[in-house]
Amino acid sequence: MKSDSTPFHLCFEVLGNPLRIKAIQSLRKSPKSVGQLVKETGEEQSKVSHSLAALRKCQFIEGKRQGKKMVYSLRKQFLNKIEECDIFTALEKHYADHGCKCWKCEC
Repeated sequence: MKSDSTPFHLCFEVLGNPLRIKAIQSLRKSPKSVGQLVKETGEEQSKVSHSLAALRKCQFIEGKRQGKKMVYSLRKQFLNKIEECDIFTALEKHYADHGCKCWKCEC
């Protein structure tokens, strides 16, 4: 893996947002719907939805439809990477697996 080719700045920009961090912390405990995350964070639904969309596009979380609502959870592959190594190595592995699918990139 080449750390100079990994866009850490994009990953940290996505992961450095306080609301996204709250969502990740919450989803580490259990899967949740947008409504549950809105109640838990006290943020507007549009902000929570936007944060989840960014995390989902970057392959940090996934959503599954349950009836009329979407339930989000951390992707097991990402969670495993974070638990087995430091954040830079985890992000290098994540980038190697998924490429640049950052919410700001159209790559």
